[in-house]
Amino acid sequence: MKKSMFTLLGILGLCTAMLAQNKATITGLVIDAQTLEPLFGASVKVGDGGTTADFVEGKYTIEVDPGTHTVEYSFIGYEPVLKEVTVEAGQKLDLNITLGETSTMLNTATISTSKFEKSLGEVTVSLDIIKPDLLENTNASAVNEALEKVPGVNTMGDQVSIRGGAGFGRGTGSRVLVLMDDMPMMQADAGIVNWRDLPTENVAQMEVLKGAASALYGSSAMNGVINIRTAYPTAKPVTKASIFGTLYGDPKDKKDKWWTTKNMPYQTGLQLAHRQKFGKFDLVAGANAYMNQSFRRSYRMAGSELDTTPGYDHKLRVSANMRYRVSENLIVGLNTNLNFGRQNMMLFWRGANQKLQGTKGDTTKSLYESPDEPAPRGTNARITVDPSVTYYDKFGNRHRAQFRYYYIDNNNDADKSNSSNMFYGEYQYQRKFEKLKDLEVSAGFVGSTITSVADVYANSKYTHTNFAGYIQLDKKFFDRLNVSVGMRYEMNIGKYPDSVSFQVPIFGEIKQDISNIQEGRPVFRAGLNYRIGSGTFLRASWGQGYRFPTILEKFITTNAGGVNILPNIELNSESGWSAEVGVKQGFKLSDWKGFVDIAGFWTEYDNMMEFQQNLDYLFSYNVINVGSTRINGIDCSVAGEGSLFGLHATILMGYTFLNPRFKEWDTNILNEDGTGMNPRDYTVAQQNFANTSNQEENILKYRSQHTFKFDGQVTYKGISLGTTLLYQSQIKAIDEYLYTNYYSIQKFRKEHSNGYFLFNARLAYQINKHAKVSVLAQNLLNMQYVTQPAMLEAPRNFTLRADFTF
Repeated sequence: MKKSMFTLLGILGLCTAMLAQNKATITGLVIDAQTLEPLFGASVKVGDGGTTADFVEGKYTIEVDPGTHTVEYSFIGYEPVLKEVTVEAGQKLDLNITLGETSTMLNTATISTSKFEKSLGEVTVSLDIIKPDLLENTNASAVNEALEKVPGVNTMGDQVSIRGGAGFGRGTGSRVLVLMDDMPMMQADAGIVNWRDLPTENVAQMEVLKGAASALYGSSAMNGVINIRTAYPTAKPVTKASIFGTLYGDPKDKKDKWWTTKNMPYQTGLQLAHRQKFGKFDLVAGANAYMNQSFRRSYRMAGSELDTTPGYDHKLRVSANMRYRVSENLIVGLNTNLNFGRQNMMLFWRGANQKLQGTKGDTTKSLYESPDEPAPRGTNARITVDPSVTYYDKFGNRHRAQFRYYYIDNNNDADKSNSSNMFYGEYQYQRKFEKLKDLEVSAGFVGSTITSVADVYANSKYTHTNFAGYIQLDKKFFDRLNVSVGMRYEMNIGKYPDSVSFQVPIFGEIKQDISNIQEGRPVFRAGLNYRIGSGTFLRASWGQGYRFPTILEKFITTNAGGVNILPNIELNSESGWSAEVGVKQGFKLSDWKGFVDIAGFWTEYDNMMEFQQNLDYLFSYNVINVGSTRINGIDCSVAGEGSLFGLHATILMGYTFLNPRFKEWDTNILNEDGTGMNPRDYTVAQQNFANTSNQEENILKYRSQHTFKFDGQVTYKGISLGTTLLYQSQIKAIDEYLYTNYYSIQKFRKEHSNGYFLFNARLAYQINKHAKVSVLAQNLLNMQYVTQPAMLEAPRNFTLRADFTF
């Protein structure tokens, strides 16, 4: 019996060996034609079979039958190559292939819409791309400064808004999720991003996804996603360094200049980056030092002395990304980011010109000064540690487990400190089913927990836990139609103290009881993209959004810039949906390539959370639910790059129109006898009317209806000339309390009723392949303008920058 079994196994083994000998093997590398770097994950297809280049060497291996075959090599962002080969049984053919970059911007590789790489033309939602050259050319010392160049994107303080999704709410939760290398960069207790924590020195590409993306990315992605992809080493080590210094000219109104030659405002910064391979080990290191002595200051009495120290914001950042390719199937990584800083920044110009409506007011004070306490003043430390493991199994599945520990310690004066610890984990699964005509599946599970203790949270302990599962399917039909569907289920659990106490002027101490919260909700999305012609793509998408209030939004108790900020323990989650229809048309003029994109969008929110005056208590604000809102409009953009008339030229320009409205709006705030109602009796619709400065028109606060942006640069023989233009119409509605009670705000708005126009210019010279020097002029026309209430922006200023590459 045993002898028969061994005989059978031997026959099977012999048959297997004979079958293998009847096959031929094609193997080799897929390489970038310009850099000669391996293209990890490049697709190799023969008939109905295929494989991908591995993630260690960029090497592929595929078995085929003897005979003549056409092998197709492709990679997103590169022109495909077809190679005809003839092989014999048992033959092993070594075949290295180089791929050249595509000749159209529509084939630029993106990853944000599905976690799979897709060409820009085929994505189902609006997506803009920022290359690292834009950050360098415009001296963007923080990521949000580059975002201001993107059509449809606006920043107001530390808040970023896409297509009017957010108004003014300094320090409150964001509806736009910011990712870096697929990891969320939001400060979990506040739902905000600290822009100078993000390493601008190592950015490879930034992708801005416009519209609800909660189905794939979760709560904070209600209004869109900003995905920052960092660079990794190439075969040749790269070291970069840059240094800059900025000086400010005199303001347009001479009374606004408070400084002398002894305490002139300035900015300066130094950043370093190094990327290198050590065999299977990749290292990316970065460092950044930033010093800002502000053109704004808060002056106050410190004992018997008047403290007139200029505002400051000093930061130090060190980061390291490490990756080790254990085998062709297994990659482990560890990313770290350490940020330290100290700041003393003015919040509002408020007190200098405070007068009641109808009086002349004091117009002798500088709008760059305030007698109020700065917000905040102190030191901070923020540290992230992100380990990860990626495994490719033999069936073509990609498994990734990534984790984060996020430590925050903001040590501020005047009882405004806070600290938190966050633990985050995510499992991702990805698979392209080639037998199902390249059906792509992205799925995963997410869990996070944050614990926060803070002076501004009444020195109590708050814990928030989030669990979620998601799945998205992407499929291409007829080689023209891309279809994407996805869903996510989120569960939020809040464990809070039994009660919270806070002080309110006149009313004294207020105590409110708190209940723990457990809440779950599903969200869905769907999108289509149809290629009409070789360079014409029509798309449509719809997606739901959902956002749970942050710890800060529900429980903050503090005073900032003379305004009391109160908790709102009854604050509810907001939800909504976003839809768009758009067309993207590629073009090519000689060697200059680009595209035109036009999209119409429609967004609706329920229980929208906004920072509003609290009508129950005087001189106080908190985050409240303002009911249902609607924002629709048009977003147009043009992008181009390449050689034109012997010049290398790049442009990014666009126009956005917004129509932001309350769906709940009631102008009647009178009793039947004609007397004014008690504000505590207002409905949500009446509160919306009473809280806005524009009581002639139903429009959401702190949104500009018209925005035009242009950034362009031409280069000839190492000399580059560039310009940035920005027009933004006046914000039609602000807080009624600020407008009514502060003469300076009224006066400024009346004098600048047409909005503002900014003109920046830059000149650079590439000395050699290692060094470049640039001169930049910002606000060249020396315009007076604000992007948020009572915060005058910088006067004309000049920057000298030097970049070095080794």
